[in-house]
Amino acid sequence: MPLSDYARPSPARLRLYASLLLMLVLTAVVGRRRPGELGTRETLRRSGFARVMFMDIGALSTLGALYLVLNGRTRVRVPAAVASLFAGSFALLPALMLEDAAAMRAEREGRAEG
Repeated sequence: MPLSDYARPSPARLRLYASLLLMLVLTAVVGRRRPGELGTRETLRRSGFARVMFMDIGALSTLGALYLVLNGRTRVRVPAAVASLFAGSFALLPALMLEDAAAMRAEREGRAEG
């Protein structure tokens, strides 16, 4: 499948968002705390790499929130952008799915009228 299929709201892009969200949720559920695990705070305290990755996640969440606020067209864009600053992709991916679904619906209705 060419990358151009993902350039605009499309069923392919919705499937991509849904797959990413499913993998994220499964990782969170299946990868729960294990015996001997340090935990978030201790990992961040001990590992420079973990600190950089944590900051990277924050930067990407901020960029995703900004993208959603500036390019979103639905009423959920601002609350979802704020939520994504705290919940990251758990909030951003569903919001992007809603935005794309609304854009696809508007395009279908526009073609039906025209």
